[in-house]
Amino acid sequence: MKFLEVLEGVLKQDDRFVGEDDRILKAKVYDACMRMDGLLLGRLMDNETLKSHFFVEVNGVLVFDKMKFAWVLESREFLPDSYTMFKNKIGLADSEGKLISQQSDVTLVWPYKDCVLEGGQTKEDQKRNEIFYNETLAPDEVNRLLYPKVFTNAKRYSKNGVEDITEIDDADNLIIKGNNLLALASLLRRYEGEVKCIYIDPPYNTGNDSFGYNDSFNQSTWLTFMKNRILLAHDILNEDGSIYVQIDNNMAAYLKVLMDEIFGKNNFQSEIIWVLKGASGYKSLVNNYVRGHDTILFYTKSPMFTYNKQYLPYNEAQLKRFSSVDKDGRRYKTITSTRRLYLDEAKGVPLTDVWDDIASFQTIVNSPELIGFSTQKPERLIQRILSCSTNEGDLVLDFCLGSGTTAAVAHKMGRQYIGVEQMDYINTVTVPRLQKVIEGEQGGISKEVNWQGGGSFVYFELMEQNETIVSELQAADTSEAVQAILNRITDDGLIIPSVLPDDLRSHMDEFAELPLEQQKKLVMELIDKNKLYVNLCDMDDEELAVSDADKAFTRSFYRMDERGDM
Repeated sequence: MKFLEVLEGVLKQDDRFVGEDDRILKAKVYDACMRMDGLLLGRLMDNETLKSHFFVEVNGVLVFDKMKFAWVLESREFLPDSYTMFKNKIGLADSEGKLISQQSDVTLVWPYKDCVLEGGQTKEDQKRNEIFYNETLAPDEVNRLLYPKVFTNAKRYSKNGVEDITEIDDADNLIIKGNNLLALASLLRRYEGEVKCIYIDPPYNTGNDSFGYNDSFNQSTWLTFMKNRILLAHDILNEDGSIYVQIDNNMAAYLKVLMDEIFGKNNFQSEIIWVLKGASGYKSLVNNYVRGHDTILFYTKSPMFTYNKQYLPYNEAQLKRFSSVDKDGRRYKTITSTRRLYLDEAKGVPLTDVWDDIASFQTIVNSPELIGFSTQKPERLIQRILSCSTNEGDLVLDFCLGSGTTAAVAHKMGRQYIGVEQMDYINTVTVPRLQKVIEGEQGGISKEVNWQGGGSFVYFELMEQNETIVSELQAADTSEAVQAILNRITDDGLIIPSVLPDDLRSHMDEFAELPLEQQKKLVMELIDKNKLYVNLCDMDDEELAVSDADKAFTRSFYRMDERGDM
C-alpha cells in the first residue's frame, strides 16, 4: 500500500476528520496538527510507517515533526479533491470549524484579562503606571491585594451632628473612602449575597474622564479594571438582585460582551437608552454626529429577579378621553363596540415602563440639585432604577459613588445603601451633600417623595499603611535611615515596583548621593503613589499602631469576637 493511502486510512479512523461522502476534511486535520492533538498523534504513532516518517527520536523521546506533516497535507498529491471544512453555512467559525453563532462558550478576550488591576489613583489629575498581577503566576500578590482591610476614622453623621463610633449596626448606611476593588473584596466578608441592586456610573474611558491610567493598552486596562470589579459585584448581589451599569458609546459594546460572560446572556434584561440634553457650545462643534445618549445595561443575577413595573400617567388631554362612566362609577373610553378601556384611577392609566419620559430625567439648569459636579446624574434617573428593582428597606450599592446621587436618592426613598469612592472629593463633595440630605434639602426628588430630612450614615476609610511609614520617614535623620525604610518596604512587597515616581526611577543609582531632604521627598512621593492599605490579618501588628477604636470598629464590621473569629 502506498504511503499516502496509509495516511488516508489512518485519518479516516477519526470521525472528526471525515466529511460528506466519506472524504477527509484536510483543514480539520491541519488544525489538529498545529494544536498537537493527542488523538491524532496517538494514531500516527500506532502505525509504524507513519511513526517512522513523522517522528524523530531525541534522547530517547519521540518528537512529532508537525511541519513535515503539514507539508504532506498541503501537497497536491495528497487528497487533491478533498472537501474543505466549510460546507453548508456562512458565518464566523472557531478553529474546529464550529460556527460561533451556535456556541455558548464564546468570550471576549484581551491582554491582561487573567490579571488583577488595583487602580489606585485618588486624584483626577494623578497618573499611575499600573501593574497587572497575574492570577495564576502571582497568587500571593493577588491574595494580599484582595485580603479584607482594616478600617479607620469611623464616624456617624446624623441630625445631631458627627460622632466617632466603634461599631455599626446591620441597618446602617455606609460611605467608604478607599480603593473600590479593595473595598468590594472587604464588603464581601459581611454582605455577600445581600445587596438587592447595584448602580454604577464608572469612568467611560474616553481619554477625558477620571480613568487616567498610564498604559499603552488603555482599552485592555479598562476592561481588566471593570472585570475585576464586576466579578466581585456579582458575588455580592442577592439571587433576585439587579445591576445597572451606565456607559457611553465608547465602550458599550465591549462592556455588553464582558457582562454577558460574567452574568450570563440569559440574565441580560434590557439596554436602556438615556437621552442626553441637547448638545450646545463646544459639544455641538464636533465634525460628526453629536452623541445623544448614554446606555444603561441592566442585568440580573438570576431569572427570578425583583421588578416593580412603573407607570407613566396620561396627561389631562388624554384623561378627557375617558368620558364614559359605567353603572359602578368607573370611567372608561370605548375601543370597539364590544371593548372598553377602563381608567386606573390610582395610576392614571398604565402605560409601558419604557424610559420615554426623558425630559423628566434631566437635571434642570440652576436646579438646587446641581452641586457643580461634571458627571452628576439626575436624582429622578436613579429614582426610576430603584423604584423598578428595589423595595423599601432593600440594600443598594454604588461603588463608583462620585457626587453621591445614588446614596442621596436611596436615603430619601428609604433604602439602605453602601457607597464607595476613592477620589479625594468624597470629603468635599459627597459627604457634605449627604449631610444636607439629612438636614432635609429640597432638591431633586425631595418634594415628590415628601422628604423631610432625618436618618444617618456611617463614614469610614480603608486604613492606609502609609501613615506609619510616613512617621518613620519624618523621624529619619540620616541617609542610611531613609535607605533602610526604602529597602524594607521594597523587600516586604509593600510597594508596587512599577509605580515609581519618574524622579526616583531616574535617580535610583545615585539615590545615596542625594541630599537627605531630597531622598525623603522622593520616598514620600513613592509612598503616596502606592496607597498601601492595612490587611485584617496584620491588624494586631504593633508596628502598624492600629488604635483600639479602629480595631473595635473593624471587628464590629466583620462580626469578629475578641479572639478574631468571625
